[in-house]
Amino acid sequence: MELKRAAEGLTLVAVGLILLGNTLGMIPWGVWWNILSLWPILLVAAGVDIIGRGTDNSWLRVLSSLVVIAGLVYGALVMPASTERSIEWPFVMTLPSSATTPTKSFDFSEPHTSAVTKGRAQVKGGVGQLNINGGTALATSSGRSPFTPVFEVGVSGNEANVDLSMGDGSWVSPRDVGRLDVTLDRDVVWDVEIDAGVSTIDADLSKLSLSKLVVKSGVSKGTIALGEVDSIATDGGVPVMLDTGVSSITVRIKRGESVRLHVDTGLSSVNKASEFVEVQGTSDKKVYETEGFSDAAFWDITLDAGISSVRIEFY
Repeated sequence: MELKRAAEGLTLVAVGLILLGNTLGMIPWGVWWNILSLWPILLVAAGVDIIGRGTDNSWLRVLSSLVVIAGLVYGALVMPASTERSIEWPFVMTLPSSATTPTKSFDFSEPHTSAVTKGRAQVKGGVGQLNINGGTALATSSGRSPFTPVFEVGVSGNEANVDLSMGDGSWVSPRDVGRLDVTLDRDVVWDVEIDAGVSTIDADLSKLSLSKLVVKSGVSKGTIALGEVDSIATDGGVPVMLDTGVSSITVRIKRGESVRLHVDTGLSSVNKASEFVEVQGTSDKKVYETEGFSDAAFWDITLDAGISSVRIEFY
């Protein structure tokens, strides 16, 4: 098992080195489309890992991580990162051959409306920094992007529908790196979906009332903070679904809150706080609850860790 942990660490090192090369301009961002086009390698690696678990063979489990590392290296360093090439299904996208558009600043705001008590917010990042916090306005969005940012807010009765993003386009150059700063009304109960893309995430949701949270972290790193469960928003558990992709994510939860944690680790490393006690599980799927767990109001977290490093801690 220690060898497997070491191999998982090497996988994260490989991802980090590629991202570092992207940031420094040594490796074009377009290599991620090469890597995504090699998605069948994940199935091969997952199969080898399952065989390793079934036969209790740690070397096979190490091999599964090495297969992923080989795919990363091949996609980043061997396959040509041409901006002319198209990627067919399941990643249908054409990268432009022309120079990228310089980033431009933007700033939008929708004022607080006392009639609105609940809302749905979809926040989509891109390549760069994604920050989300609670605020006094119904919704705000600011930052910079090489594309046309999206700020759409609709209100119907006591419900708000919010879509925010840096805009759509193909991120192929370090010059494209953007920033998206979002606030959502602290007086509204929110159903939030975050699609981070290739970002650094700082999502402090501790002051927000949440009825549901979905996070698709893509190729990202960062922190997600949760506060108290709002009893008005739920009769029991507030669902939190984390699909961490190829990421390094820390989830911080206010100490004293009840938490149920469902873990499907895949090819990943999950480091959870000592407050968690295993209540159900198999070799690859486990359920944990905090000590003194109460089902009256709790965070019901489902973690699909992908190829990631995930830390669950209390503050």
